[in-house]
Amino acid sequence: MKKLPLIISIFILSLNIHGQIGPNDAGALMGLPQATDLTEINNILNPQIGSVVFNLDDEEIYRYTGTTNGWQIATDDQFDDEVELRDPTIDVNYDSAAGTGTTPIFITPAPETDVQEVIQAIAPITSKAGRVFFPPSIEIDASVNVNGETIDLYQAYLDQYSLNPPGTILSAVSNGAPPRIPVYDADELYYYVTYADDTIFRNISITELGVMTYDIIGQPTDDNTIINVVFVVK
Repeated sequence: MKKLPLIISIFILSLNIHGQIGPNDAGALMGLPQATDLTEINNILNPQIGSVVFNLDDEEIYRYTGTTNGWQIATDDQFDDEVELRDPTIDVNYDSAAGTGTTPIFITPAPETDVQEVIQAIAPITSKAGRVFFPPSIEIDASVNVNGETIDLYQAYLDQYSLNPPGTILSAVSNGAPPRIPVYDADELYYYVTYADDTIFRNISITELGVMTYDIIGQPTDDNTIINVVFVVK
């Protein structure tokens, strides 16, 4: 009878010793069932839905989802159109000017519902400044009056920015800069003439692919005149 307290004490002490995992106790850790590859996993007979197994081939954990989809990689990865917004009432590109008599720049019929919609809605807003640029300088002959003259604004931009024809060498390039300048396709741009000397140019129009038509109605008095062209990325 006197030995009983000692036995209980020793038992409690042994529980405390094994209650922690030391650096050399890896064998005490429980692991997942392992399979050599997906073929071996698919050959498992009568798995229960929710069963998991570690695939040694691709080092991924697979879970059994049922007879329809079988074994699937257990991951929480999601595409941007699968991630719903935490607050679906927020309209990312809402324009407070809407309904006040002014023309809103960005507005959608309903708030965005997932990350993909947010990215598409906010991109035109955040990149507004970067979407507007001037094409390279273009020489226009205004020495005589002409009607219906045309110039391909896009092609002039392409010729200089994309280094066409092949072999054209830039005058200077900063250290580390790539040898070619990225360019847009013709249908990826909007084309504008923001200013033209109305004593020289009349009847200006531009096609959706950047071909400008114009009349020359006079000659500049100092051999110089101005026409400003702006490109905007759609």
